Amino acid sequence: MLSIRANISASNFLRHVLDMLLLRPMTLKDVDEVTALDQRAFGESGWSRRHFVGEISDSPISIFYVLTDSAGSNSALLGSNSALLGSNSALLGYFGTWHIVDQLQLCTFAVDPERHGQGLGAILLNCVFRLAQRLECEVIQLEVRESNVAARTLYRSRGFQEEAVRRNLYSKPNEDGILMSIETPSASFPGASDPAGLKQPQPIELRWNDRAGASVERWP
Repeated sequence: MLSIRANISASNFLRHVLDMLLLRPMTLKDVDEVTALDQRAFGESGWSRRHFVGEISDSPISIFYVLTDSAGSNSALLGSNSALLGSNSALLGYFGTWHIVDQLQLCTFAVDPERHGQGLGAILLNCVFRLAQRLECEVIQLEVRESNVAARTLYRSRGFQEEAVRRNLYSKPNEDGILMSIETPSASFPGASDPAGLKQPQPIELRWNDRAGASVERWP
C-alpha cells in the first residue's frame, strides 16, 4: 500500500498521488489512444488499429501494457480532492511483447513524443525487464530501425548488445533493422543506482495481469 506519514500535509499528499505513474494491461478501450500515439511516434510505419486489436485479442503469445499518469486512478485515495484529477488518465507510453518459451521479444515500444526527455523511456524499459523476470525468460530481444539513434542509445544504456543487421527489415521508408538482445537481468534496474537511473524517480504502481498471474507492485 502507498505509505504516507501521518503528519504529511494535504498538499504534499496530493502532489505524491499526482506524481505516481501507473503500468497496467492494455485493453480494447485503450486501442484508439494507443494507435494515435503510435502514429505520432512512428508516422507511416506505425501499426494500424486492427493490428493492435489483433495482438491483444487474438494472439496467445502477446502481452501488452500501457503507462499512464495517476489521473483518475487514485480517486479512493484522494477522496474529496478526486475532482482535481478528472476521470481520465493520460497515456504516456506503451510496450508490446511476444512471450515464446524462455524468450521475450519486445515487438513495439513507444513514449509520447511530447514527453521525451523526462526519463519515461527508461522507466518503461525497466517494466519490460520486470515482466521478463516474472515470466522467467532468459533473454529479451528487440529490433530497431538503424536510424533510430535515440532508441538504440537507450537500449545500449540499459545493457542491450547489437548482434546483427537485418537488411531491408522495415518499410515506409525502407531501412535496415538492428537486432539487439540482453540476458534478463537479475535486478529490475541494471546499471542504475536507482529506478530508471533518475536521482528522484517517480513512484510507479505496476498492476500485472498476464501469464505469470495477477499482482500489484510499487516502486520505489
